[in-house]
Amino acid sequence: MDVIQGFIAQVQQWGNNLVRNSIHSFDGMRVKDWIRMVAIVGAYLLIRPYLMKWGAKIQEKQHNKEIDADEVAGPKAKVSPNVLRGHGGKEVEIPDSDSEGEAEGEATGAQWGKKARKRQRAYDKKLLAEVEERRRQLQEDDEDKDIMEYLVDYEEGKDGW
Repeated sequence: MDVIQGFIAQVQQWGNNLVRNSIHSFDGMRVKDWIRMVAIVGAYLLIRPYLMKWGAKIQEKQHNKEIDADEVAGPKAKVSPNVLRGHGGKEVEIPDSDSEGEAEGEATGAQWGKKARKRQRAYDKKLLAEVEERRRQLQEDDEDKDIMEYLVDYEEGKDGW
């Protein structure tokens, strides 16, 4: 209970100080001080839009640098997400042993990550083959359904013709 009353008293003291200091700060101002205050506030209001534009330009340059660094960091995907989802698209071929990174230059020492790249290519081929097989299977199922709607059910013992 003492803590709450102490907190309330402290907030009231801050409020009284703010009011007292605000009122007395303008009591002793002379004409020269008022002119100085108006000049400072007016200059700020005139310069502020230019400062905002300058800050926006700096922020845009920084943002463009970050975007360029992200674009350079990795190559674009060869397989679009729509192809993987089965919504059409062109066929994608994965290169066997020559990738863009290997074709650019010769390695002078050990080729770091060569086995990992081969494993990744094999996994990509396997994944692409599974996607193509699923797409082919779905197309065959659709064709079978189209054909089935035109077929006549035949039961033995009944004259269906």
